[in-house]
Amino acid sequence: MNDDIENKHLVPNRECGSCTVCCRYPSIDNPDIVKLSNVACKNLLEGGGCAIYKDRPDICDKWFCAWRSMPHLGEEWRPDKIGVLIEFSRENFPEPYFGKAGYQFTILDKQKLLSNKPLAIFIGAQISIGVPCTLSYGIEPGVIPATAFLNFALQEAVNKRNGQGIIQGLLKAIEASEEIPKEYLKIEDGHLISVSP
Repeated sequence: MNDDIENKHLVPNRECGSCTVCCRYPSIDNPDIVKLSNVACKNLLEGGGCAIYKDRPDICDKWFCAWRSMPHLGEEWRPDKIGVLIEFSRENFPEPYFGKAGYQFTILDKQKLLSNKPLAIFIGAQISIGVPCTLSYGIEPGVIPATAFLNFALQEAVNKRNGQGIIQGLLKAIEASEEIPKEYLKIEDGHLISVSP
């Protein structure tokens, strides 16, 4: 999980509610808390909520998904509802996008992607104005999600304003990521390290 980059202004009266995606899917390697990807945090309560909420680490207190600070994305865009975790990012972007602010889309539910035209439109709009976008997928416990850069792969569909073509491109990126040999994380001496299967 990365530190907040662009989440400076949260949408008033917007709360996480019953969504616990950030407590389950991202990996965390922080002096205050270490957690594997796709594994529920040990402090996550069965019915939702955090067992150490009042004393939670700074990374948990200050990090928010992009949905929390984007008022034009409605309630249906909450990560647990849409099946996608949207994060602000400046990482894993090649030239000429290196260092630019962009988005990482972590796909949590591949089936929900099949009919998600609003997501295709949103991604297409970002690519059309030169905002770098990556797709991340890998839902097995402890797996390092594979990441694909979307701007080059989807440019033709974006130019044609082909929403279904964008969705198909996203699905192809997921399928390609499923073919990549998986790398896993484990916790050793209080840190995450990568291990071969």
